[in-house]
Amino acid sequence: MNYKIPLLSIAVALSSAPGHTQNQKDASTRSARAQLEEVIVTARRRAENLQESPVAVSAIGADALTEAGVASITDLQQMVPGLQFGENGSKTPAIYIRGIGQREGSAVLDPGVGVYLNGIFLARQDTLLLDTVDTQSIQVLRGPQGTLFGKNNTGGAMLVTTRAPDSYESEFGVTIRGGNYGREDIKLYGNLPIVNDKLAARFGLSSTRLDGDVENTDGTLFGDENRLAVTLRTLWQASDNFEVDLFTFWSSQEERSTWLSCLMQNPTANVAALQYPGEPSYLDACQASEDLTESHRVSINSSDSVVAMKNAMLGVSLSWNVADHEIKSVSAWSHQYDIERNDDNDGTSIQGINNGTRVLNDLQKADGKPVTNETRDQFSQEFQFIGSAFNDRVSYTIGAFTSLEIIRDNPFAQTVGPKGLSGISPETFVETLGLGAVTGLLNNAGLSLSDAVVFPLTTVLGGYSSLENKSWAVFSQFTWDITDLTQLTVGGRYTHEKRERKLTAIDVDELEYGTRIGAVYLDQVGFYTPILRAQFDALGNNLPDIPFDIIKDADVADKEWSNFSPSVTLSVKGSDDWLSAVNMSSAMLYLTYSEGFKAGGFEPKGSELVPFDPEEVVNYELGFKLESFDSKLRFNTALYSMDYNDIQVRVAEQGQRISDIFLFLSNAGQATIQGLEMEGTLLLGNWVFNGNANYMDAGYNEYTGKVVVPGQGESVVDRSAEPFALVPETSYSMTAQYNWQTPVGLLVPRLTVYYRSELYIGVDNLAPNYETSYLEDLTLVSARLNYFPSEQLRVAAYVNNVTDKQYYKTGFAVSAALGSALVVQGQARTAGLELSYDF
Repeated sequence: MNYKIPLLSIAVALSSAPGHTQNQKDASTRSARAQLEEVIVTARRRAENLQESPVAVSAIGADALTEAGVASITDLQQMVPGLQFGENGSKTPAIYIRGIGQREGSAVLDPGVGVYLNGIFLARQDTLLLDTVDTQSIQVLRGPQGTLFGKNNTGGAMLVTTRAPDSYESEFGVTIRGGNYGREDIKLYGNLPIVNDKLAARFGLSSTRLDGDVENTDGTLFGDENRLAVTLRTLWQASDNFEVDLFTFWSSQEERSTWLSCLMQNPTANVAALQYPGEPSYLDACQASEDLTESHRVSINSSDSVVAMKNAMLGVSLSWNVADHEIKSVSAWSHQYDIERNDDNDGTSIQGINNGTRVLNDLQKADGKPVTNETRDQFSQEFQFIGSAFNDRVSYTIGAFTSLEIIRDNPFAQTVGPKGLSGISPETFVETLGLGAVTGLLNNAGLSLSDAVVFPLTTVLGGYSSLENKSWAVFSQFTWDITDLTQLTVGGRYTHEKRERKLTAIDVDELEYGTRIGAVYLDQVGFYTPILRAQFDALGNNLPDIPFDIIKDADVADKEWSNFSPSVTLSVKGSDDWLSAVNMSSAMLYLTYSEGFKAGGFEPKGSELVPFDPEEVVNYELGFKLESFDSKLRFNTALYSMDYNDIQVRVAEQGQRISDIFLFLSNAGQATIQGLEMEGTLLLGNWVFNGNANYMDAGYNEYTGKVVVPGQGESVVDRSAEPFALVPETSYSMTAQYNWQTPVGLLVPRLTVYYRSELYIGVDNLAPNYETSYLEDLTLVSARLNYFPSEQLRVAAYVNNVTDKQYYKTGFAVSAALGSALVVQGQARTAGLELSYDF
């Protein structure tokens, strides 16, 4: 479906609409700011000053988001210390904070960083790519948030809040962005008072369009964007003490999946040695892919690259004020449908490794089986009781949470070769049987059968499953003002999780398929009898479909877990006399102990469900916050050390057959993550300087893995020396902005430099041995010029990646089985204009 919106016609249609200014109404005073504005956060479920909240939190308001050109949450990576985004084949944002997250974007795996939209938890990682639709603020809480925010917040939490309706004033605004590579975005917002002082509604719409900057060899463009999101929020002040907040959200995404380039590492890897009917070898195809990266191109299968989903959400928040206490109820329902995820995971033009929905549906259609459609539903309910006692010296939040999540017919599939057909040479076949000496004898005799015959094999791992996740929790947090300067906060959360999963698997009818290709299946070794190479290549012109049986409830698993996550924070503020003596406006030192918990589960490994355990994090943190020089300088820093236990990691394991690669979640034992993060803002006249930095030392203390060699069995290896994947040791960002008031309006030029150190992308035990498993350090420069000719109008010009640097931004290396690193090219230099008008 095409959601492209004619921007010019909309702009003309809105030009006569009444309304009032919003984002730009204070533009004329920006250059005259004498001090930093107060920032309000809700990191402890109550509104408080950022500098008085003993939590490592970054808060970005609506104006700051606009000035920085933030279009989606992935743009925050350059604004928040310790925040890192990875990306897998399905464009799912893998969010990491302080080195903790979830690399795999599977719908059935929990994120390591919780994302909340207006207080509603987004349970699945592939629903986290949020565009900034009428956004009021984004808060990023760093470190485990297991007490108030609950499970799946082992790394931290991200709170996205949209603007609340105003029952007094009408508002309407539009932002249009256009640029190279077909950039064409539009954002609309509107506020409508319905009953003065009682009822109002507010809507937002965001359409994001980009043709893409990476050209495929077939002419298709990758790096495309095609998303539409709509929000509607209604606020009813039923009485002085009772409020109803109704929030609805709908979004659609229909894009190509991530563009992958192939970098050969291990030519002797099993899958690298496979042959494909009528196709070049994987080694040659991988080299061709790597050669194209110099011209910012790829060579992959466009038809196998798709990511699509529709997402609907409904939330109702009820708030009562009773005897100086607030009672709050948050009810939510979310529904995902029209889901399609398919990735060409070998990074080449050959039909190598194909994963996802489309390949499974094609197999089912070809064999006359009914096609399944995945749907997901989540229901959640939370109650909060917020109040204070003892003359407001003790404040508290007490609550309960429960949720039910149902995922139906979640597909998983992996084929190796076109329609699952590949082959091996006689030499490889002999080596697979553990008879490598025979190959040596043939070579010494000058004999080779590689060009004459092929041993065919089929590789189809797939099926679908249904899941039911139940969760409930009770939590509380108490803050005691011991003195006017000393505060103690104690909290805890008890969580109970129950997970059930039923697996339906595919079983290939090897005997029937043998008759279709003119061979006999040898069950003992998992191959077919050899056929002529010419016969094998001819199959590529008219590949027979693979017959298979559906095994209902091939495996069923369920398990329950319980956890108690406590937190304790002691904070001390500077006295007025001390602050005056050191020329500070405010200062606070805090010490925190906190824990986080993420539930376990089950993942398919062939036709069985493999369990993985919950992971837990214990965090020790020392933080310091200050404002100085008459509130012209704000500087916050935190020193942390975390014990990370039973780490859930994605592993790639070779199966007993040469073509089998199992990707599933396992537990890596124990690790220690230590780091220092800083962020600050400085006003110097009309200059505004922002900076943030993070240094992190992350290492495994215990990590053992299993290595399988076809025909030789399995062994256990020590992987504790491997680096943490997708976590740079050092990252920082610096921004300089000048507010220049001119006779024709306010000009705000802005320059940002972002740096991250080397990034490890390995998946298996051999990956650390190859240079291409480490993406080189990266420096990116972006520039932006905001112009405010009036209170209603803003014009902006931007250039991202000013130096047009070619780089790899993320990827994964499967060195043992596949033999290559699959990397994602970073975006080329982009430039464009934005126009915003408030009516």
